[in-house]
Amino acid sequence: MLLIFSVAQAGPAVPPPHRLADWSEPLTVATPGTRIAMIVESRDEQPVAVQVVVDGIVIPAAVTWHKGRVSVLVADADHPTLSVRLQSPDARRITRLDADLFLPAEPEARVQAGAPAPPPAAGVLPAELIAIGVTSRADWDADPTTCTSTEDDWYRMAIHHTAGTQTYGGTVQGAVQALQAYSLGTGEYCDIPYQFLVGYDGSLWEGRPYDYYSGATGGDNNDGNVAVCFLGCYHPSGCGGGSNTVTEEMMTGGQLLVQTLVALDGIPSDADSIRGHRDWPDNATACPGDWLYSRLDELRQPLGPAFAGSLTAQSCAPEADGAFTLLRGETGQCALELVNTGRFTWTRGSTKLAPIPRDVASPLAAASWLGPTRIVSVEADTAPGATGRFAFDVLAPAAGEYTLSLGLVEEWVTWFADDGGPADGEMAVALNVVAAESDTGPRDPAVPPDTAGALAGPGHLVRMAEIGECGCQSSSGGAGAAIGWLAVALSVAGRRSRMLGAPVGDVARFEKGDLRELAARTDKATTRL
Repeated sequence: MLLIFSVAQAGPAVPPPHRLADWSEPLTVATPGTRIAMIVESRDEQPVAVQVVVDGIVIPAAVTWHKGRVSVLVADADHPTLSVRLQSPDARRITRLDADLFLPAEPEARVQAGAPAPPPAAGVLPAELIAIGVTSRADWDADPTTCTSTEDDWYRMAIHHTAGTQTYGGTVQGAVQALQAYSLGTGEYCDIPYQFLVGYDGSLWEGRPYDYYSGATGGDNNDGNVAVCFLGCYHPSGCGGGSNTVTEEMMTGGQLLVQTLVALDGIPSDADSIRGHRDWPDNATACPGDWLYSRLDELRQPLGPAFAGSLTAQSCAPEADGAFTLLRGETGQCALELVNTGRFTWTRGSTKLAPIPRDVASPLAAASWLGPTRIVSVEADTAPGATGRFAFDVLAPAAGEYTLSLGLVEEWVTWFADDGGPADGEMAVALNVVAAESDTGPRDPAVPPDTAGALAGPGHLVRMAEIGECGCQSSSGGAGAAIGWLAVALSVAGRRSRMLGAPVGDVARFEKGDLRELAARTDKATTRL
């Protein structure tokens, strides 16, 4: 059984805006056409057969391109017609059919059939466009161009939409591939008419090679007019497959592309030089659709910084009275939190905290640092608007006061201070390093060393539960308690003698006498001395 479907005339459009709705309804169009071109998506990867019915004559459509589940078919009537129907023995396998009926226009200059295609020029896609993520023709598996006219002076820009579907075969890449096949299959174009394409997901694609003349904007407006096209339909009517919503992702990607081209080619970023397709003279079209057209000013806005951050929180431990203080040789921990205020995601392994001055080894470098000039990477990938965390160690060198100035770097790309900030040194850690007990001098051999539980230098704490009524550290018996108390006292005396600079022996003997007198006033264990 043959199922028949009718299409509307609007042509030519790339890709066709008319979606399969009903195989049985004929349609009479206002402007006659002779050529029908179709993009057909099926349930499997086998090509489908479609026939064109013109005034009762059945014309098989020829498959001009096939990849995966998508095919391009073209048929020509021998005379203009107002009524076109489609029928297919494979109708139940077809999941989508977009078609257009039109009068073929004068074809672009192109390589003649059978002649060798011009070799692709090396490095046609500028590095600046590759850097922002534009997928090259080689990467999306484009067929060789048949264009011959080149362009080396882009001084204006036209914004388009395809008025078709956003994807084919379930992917944006499938839509790009089908668009090229359809453009070539109609016979009017030597390649995709547009230099660049923007997906609904913000993905960016090289269309017609960047150094070839544009074929997208009528009315003799293609000279120097780079064409940027958004895949999909962004108009409330006139799209057979329905309208699409303008996404923030596509606007972000579109602005990035437009402004990169502005900087690359010196195009003024204003409404005179960057226009919707409908605004260029002698173009009777709704393109790029009302919903996208209303947001063209966003595409004309200059870009914000690529890499930027704003500090929201900073802490270091241990802290005492608000000061970050460490003993010589100790390691402390610090953490910074910053909001990503740039356009690009910070990535773990690439976005790093570094000491300032740049690429100069820091005396505070801890063993956990990535290196003497790189401290730590962001803990997790951080999208624009999200908060990233940098946690790191600081090793205390010799006693003194230190300031660890900090900066952010996107490795092999840029320092944040050279783009959106923060400025080098705007973030800093102030560290006070104090001498450890061992730094005060050699121990006097006449003074017994500290015993377990005695004062062990700055920072050593003894629990109150371990201290007796006399202020001595508890032991297993009275004599042991007295000896422990005495050891503490002797240790303190030794420290005092060294601190005062007096002869150690004399001071120690004097203080021992005092201690015996004090001990006599205590319990029996103490009196045994």
